[in-house]
Amino acid sequence: MRLALLAVVLVLSQFAHAGSSSVVIAVGYNPYAPTVRLQLPADYVAVPITIQNDSKDPIKRSDEIEKIFRSITEKLKQHPDLSVKLGIVSLSPREQSTLKSYSGYDGGSSAQLYVLGVLKQDTTVFTVSKRIYQAVSAIPLGDGTKITLGNTALGLNEPEQYRNQLLKLISKSISETKKSLGVAGSVELDGLENPVAVMQLNEKEVVLFINYRFRIPTKAI
Repeated sequence: MRLALLAVVLVLSQFAHAGSSSVVIAVGYNPYAPTVRLQLPADYVAVPITIQNDSKDPIKRSDEIEKIFRSITEKLKQHPDLSVKLGIVSLSPREQSTLKSYSGYDGGSSAQLYVLGVLKQDTTVFTVSKRIYQAVSAIPLGDGTKITLGNTALGLNEPEQYRNQLLKLISKSISETKKSLGVAGSVELDGLENPVAVMQLNEKEVVLFINYRFRIPTKAI
């Protein structure tokens, strides 16, 4: 009779790309943090912004949304530690009903972006967020245009650069698990090709991990 000892690491985590593959925005805190992980200071405070316009004419909606996006980009050029990353743009060619103003659906149009503020050792998420709010709120809006600021998150540059470090930690963890179980033999691995995921840990740090699992087949004594 064979007994299969199955050691599994399965962590469900979401992560978003803010218009660029080099910056990954962490999404929330997950209490089921993986055992094999890297804890690092975040590079950015990220504030998601949605631009919407309720004009009935779809061409005007598109023009007004683009105008505000360019205004935000130009405004933030005055701040070397702030930048913009474009996210999802959803433009509808249909006429907008006046009963569905500012709707992201049913003919609505919107543009999503992230404003990134550099998080330094001498700054906090509070001070950086305040600067972003002040810079964005100073931008004049045309009739029918609305800007909505979302919840603050943290961002990290190029998480894939830490892949080798994570792989070494995973190898060490598997070796220690086999030793503690008193088993030997080959290990079946799955998921190491997954991207390096980013999870927010606290107000200044993120956790990096690879969603993987391993299996150690053994014989029953």
